[in-house]
Amino acid sequence: MRRVAASKVFINEKEFRNHVVELYDHLLVNHYPLEGEIPMTEWLGGTIIIRGREAYHTRQTLSSAELSTDDGSGNGDIQRL
Repeated sequence: MRRVAASKVFINEKEFRNHVVELYDHLLVNHYPLEGEIPMTEWLGGTIIIRGREAYHTRQTLSSAELSTDDGSGNGDIQRL
């Protein structure tokens, strides 16, 4: 299992601030607010995006409108976690 946190997390287009996601084989298994330092947690800059149960990370900050619009152009900076 991998535990990562970011200042902005989108889970199926719902936005969370300062949030932790727990992943197993790139799939979301748990998420919760970051309320303090948690051992074995990676801090990622940028934004974590969960679509369905798959996790992606981008160093760009995306608005809710940008996340809900898929025009096929891609962001070019989104990477699978």
